[in-house]
This record gives sequence, C-alpha cells and structure tokens, in this order.
Amino acid sequence: MENTEHALPPKEAKFDINELFFSITDHASTILCGNEVFVSISGYREEELIGKFHNVIRHPDMPRIIFKTLWDYLQADKPIVAYVKNKTKEGGFYWVLAAVFPINDRYISIRIKPTSKIFAAVKEIYAKLLAAEEMGGMDESGKILSELLNLNGYEDYDHFMNDALLQELGERQKYVSNITPNEDNNIVSPSLKKLKVVHGYSLDLMNQYDIWFEKIDFFLKVKSMFEEKGLKLRELARDIVFLSLNASVSSYKVASGGETFGVLASDIRLNAKENDTLIADIDTVAHHFSLALNNIVFTVAGMRLQIEMVSYFIHEVSCKNSDLQIPGLIDKIFDLVGLITQYSIYLRQLQGELAQYIQTVLKNLDQLEQQMMYLGYIQVYGIIEAAGSYDESIRFGVIFSQLKSLVEETRNEIGIMQKVGENFSSENRHMTENSKVIDALMNHLKEEMFTIKNMEES
Repeated sequence: MENTEHALPPKEAKFDINELFFSITDHASTILCGNEVFVSISGYREEELIGKFHNVIRHPDMPRIIFKTLWDYLQADKPIVAYVKNKTKEGGFYWVLAAVFPINDRYISIRIKPTSKIFAAVKEIYAKLLAAEEMGGMDESGKILSELLNLNGYEDYDHFMNDALLQELGERQKYVSNITPNEDNNIVSPSLKKLKVVHGYSLDLMNQYDIWFEKIDFFLKVKSMFEEKGLKLRELARDIVFLSLNASVSSYKVASGGETFGVLASDIRLNAKENDTLIADIDTVAHHFSLALNNIVFTVAGMRLQIEMVSYFIHEVSCKNSDLQIPGLIDKIFDLVGLITQYSIYLRQLQGELAQYIQTVLKNLDQLEQQMMYLGYIQVYGIIEAAGSYDESIRFGVIFSQLKSLVEETRNEIGIMQKVGENFSSENRHMTENSKVIDALMNHLKEEMFTIKNMEES
C-alpha cells in the first residue's frame, strides 16, 4: 500500500506581542544569559543554552548576507536592527525583530514580535536573497539586498533598519501597555522589596522616553524639509548664476548704456558666487545635521526599547519572591542598567551636536538672506535702468523680472528653513530640559541598584 502521509509543516512557536526577550553574548557569540521568555520560546532548558553559540537557534531559512551585515555593524561597534527567523529545539520557528547593541565586551540583543507592514515585505526579500545565494553565493545576495532595499524606498541598510525599528515600536505601542509593579505585599526578600522601587523608576523612565518617542515624527519632518529645501536652494542658486551670465552677454549688445548693465551683471555674478559658497556651507552643515538626526532618532527608539527590556526583566525577577536565584539575576539587571546609561550619555552628546549644527545653519541662512536683499536692490536698479533703455531687442527688463522672481523664491525658501530651524532649536532646548528629568530618574535607579547589589554581596 502506497504511503500517502506527508510530513507536518514546522510549527510556529507561540510568541505574544506583549512579550519581550533578550540575551547577552560575548564577542564570540557565546550565550551568557537571557530572560525567561528567551529560554521558554527556544524550547531549550537554560543550562542547554548558556555557553552555547547563538547559532544554536539559527534557522536555515535565514539568508547568510543578513548575518554578515549584522556582524559588519557589530564589529564596527555599531548597533543594528534586523528581522530574524529562529528555530526552536523541536524544529519549530519564530520571527523576531532583533535590536543588537554593543556594550563593552558584550552584545545585548533585544527581540520583539514583528507586526508592521515592513515585515511582510521582508519575508519576500529574504526569499529572493536565499535564491540569490543558492545561485551565486553571498556576493550575489549582497548586490540583490541593496537593489531590493532601493526598490522598497530605502537608500541603504541604515535607513531601512531605522524605519523598521520605528514602525515595529509604533505598532507595538498600540497593543502593549506598561507592566505595573508587582503589588504582592507578602514579599519577604529585602532585595525584591527594593526591586519594586527600581521597577517604579524604570516605568517612570519609560514614560519620559515616550515623550521623546512622540517627537520622532517632528525630527523626521525637519530632516526631510532641510534636505528638500537645501536641494531647492542649490537649484535657485544655479538659476541665478545662469541669469548673471545671460545678463553679461546681453550687456555687450547694448549700444547705449551697456557699461551700466555690465556692472550690474558683474554684481549679480559676484553675488551669485558668494551665494554658492554660503549654500554649499549650509548644505554641508545640513548634511551633518541630517546624519545626527538619524542617529538621534535611532538612539531614542533604541533606548525606548532598552528601558522596556529592563522594566520587563525586573518584573520577571520581582515575581519570583525567592532568594535562591536573586544574586545572579541582580547582576543581569545591573548589566542592563549599564547599557541604558551608556546610550543615555550618547543621546546627550547628539543633542549637543544638533544644537551646534542648527545654530550654524541659522547663522548661514541669515547671511544668505542679507545677500538676497542686496541682490534685490540690484534687481530694482536694473529694472529702472532697463525702463530707460531704447534697445528693445536686448529686453533687459525681462532679465531683471526673472531675477526678481528668483530672489523672491529664494527668500521664501530661506524663510521656511529659518522658521523650522528656530522651532527645532526651541524644541531641542525643551528636550534638553526633559533630559535632566531622565538623568535624575536614571541616577535614582542606579543608586537603588547599587544598594541592592551591596545587600546581596554583604
């Protein structure tokens, strides 16, 4: 009799959107520890995971180019976000969005359940990458990865992972509410009682980072506007240069009064060159400003995830109400708090950079506005001179009318950039003040953790 039975498809492991898990590895990818959800979802016992390489949960459906990209970032001491399909001990699977952060001699990987629209596109991208690797290896899939990211609207992997993290965190916040502190009044362990206080601080920090997170849309709009307006200013500057050349050529054809038009054309050309220099300076600073904004958006999103990780783990630990495992768990929390502290300092540095960049841009915009005012005076004088010209074929009036339009349009673009820049500068000062609240909460959290650690060691 013919066997018609078919192997059952791999089963997807249960991973709820309100869950979160993490693991800590050394630089060789050896698993040092993880939280309860990590152990549970993997299907392994904790002792089966600790000391093993992280590829123990690597799924064969994952393109190798993604792991190469991941290691390229980590070895450059840069955090990275990637969609990853993992396997369970029983042969099942589960998808995660993994955010991996280098900290000293370790890597901390935080994983959440992916639910955004980007995730659906990623599955298709990974299938194409796997096919490319089968045909031409990682070199081929590396080329395909760049092409596929471009087709989906991303300039490079940095822009893709920034958007992926923002989209996934945004979706997650729709469904996940903050975990409330453990209200068990029968807690006996002094350390666990103290840990309740720490958990309260962690929740307060989450609320503060939510304020930052809500500003991300504003940051992205400012970044987009500066890029758009910077491009527009360069186009207008080129138009003014071409107009000045046209004016110079036309001045030689004027039978009477050509010298005056020649001087005006020379002034326009000189002004245009100075404008080019200023706009190039604005463009350079705006580029650095844009990169710093990218970094701050990613850092804020990453820190929002980090503090949720700490809060989630503290809740796990505080629910144990047992002294047996507390010392080791406290050490883990201590490490995690160190991660947040490190990235919190980096966030302050980025704020300082942004403040300097925006002030430089505003200063250059003010200078450019003065240049355009002077060009406006030239245009008015040129219109008056053209009105008295009897050589209709030269039509200098048309040239200076065009110049008027270019001056007005340029000043309008400058005004928009100045307004947005000033609004951003004000918002950045406000968020700097908010950072002081975060620093105070962070200090309280660290002090409580030191107290708990000393209690455990004494």
